[in-house]
Amino acid sequence: MGSQIDLFRLFSYRPCGQDLLVRVVRPAAANADQGALDAADAAADSATRRLTTRWEQEHLRSGCPHRHTPSLVAEMQEAPVGEELYGSGRRRLGVWVARTGYGAPWMVLGTAPTEAEFWEEVRDDPDLLGLGPLAPADLRQVWFLTDGDDAPPSA
Repeated sequence: MGSQIDLFRLFSYRPCGQDLLVRVVRPAAANADQGALDAADAAADSATRRLTTRWEQEHLRSGCPHRHTPSLVAEMQEAPVGEELYGSGRRRLGVWVARTGYGAPWMVLGTAPTEAEFWEEVRDDPDLLGLGPLAPADLRQVWFLTDGDDAPPSA
């Protein structure tokens, strides 16, 4: 059985240069059941579309008159550096983005006060090192949304 995982997807909007980072859950699915895996991927993609569409309507269109073209800049399926990406969304924050040896869109993402501290955290994590991260990392100011931001409070 494949585990539930958090997916982090970074989109860049041109011509304004605004960035949106979304965190969505890909539900657990049986590895031996291609239909279940496809459904899990579809659920994560649907949550991503809902978040990007809402952000475009509420923030981007009201703040910039241009027609925007979003592009997927990065995706990460491992635990990121720092705790801030596990908190609630609906906020702006600085995120370090490093390319990997696997090429786009696979990146290592995270939060840290400095690039040196970001790389120190990466070096301490065997899973992140396994992605083959490449220096330097770029600091991007992003809008951050999660698929849990709209969830009703738990009882």
